[in-house]
Amino acid sequence: MKSKLVALLMVLGVATSAHAQFGGLLGGAKSGGGGDVGAMVEEFNRDATVINEAVSYSLIQIIAAMGTKEQIAAVKVINDNLKKTTDPKEKGSIQGTVLKDKTAEAEELLKDKEAASKIASMTPDLQKKVAQSIFAVGIAALKIPDMVAKGQQIVQGVGANPMNITKVLPVKDGLTVFAAALPKMPTLVSTGLKLMRDAKVDPGTPTKDAKLQSNPDVTIPGG
Repeated sequence: MKSKLVALLMVLGVATSAHAQFGGLLGGAKSGGGGDVGAMVEEFNRDATVINEAVSYSLIQIIAAMGTKEQIAAVKVINDNLKKTTDPKEKGSIQGTVLKDKTAEAEELLKDKEAASKIASMTPDLQKKVAQSIFAVGIAALKIPDMVAKGQQIVQGVGANPMNITKVLPVKDGLTVFAAALPKMPTLVSTGLKLMRDAKVDPGTPTKDAKLQSNPDVTIPGG
């Protein structure tokens, strides 16, 4: 089990290094290849939506289970807003904001000295949901570097046809979200996996090829 965790940390280290690429990406590209930029943007947006949805609900669940009363109240408002909205763009905007603003918060809660005792006091069902949430973030952390590569290709395509600039704006927005969230994901995942396994709850070992599943059925204690 320890060897699996070490292997995961090595792979997640690669994910963290991808963060360095964002500076150039967000500034635009001077040259680039052809290809159907519209189709590439559509694919990027589809994949980014899957990641944002799965990770946002995972972060909400982790904070709801581990946070202070104030933190729980704040994510409850976010979760309620996600339930209420029927506009895909609005939902995507909320979820992107969760990734940008809440990844570090969830990481700190899992690193807190009281984290182990909080997990031990949870119901088995809540422990399972937290474990699944950590697992989902782990899968996303391994998939995001590929998303960076796709984004780079799309942004480079703008250099070949300036008329495509407006088409790639959603890609730059997506890269901004990933830039904010990715650096905190490896520690969140490695710390969370250890905590759950110490509590005799094995989330499994995330892999890049694993299916990323969203669970909007968030349990909010007292909510």
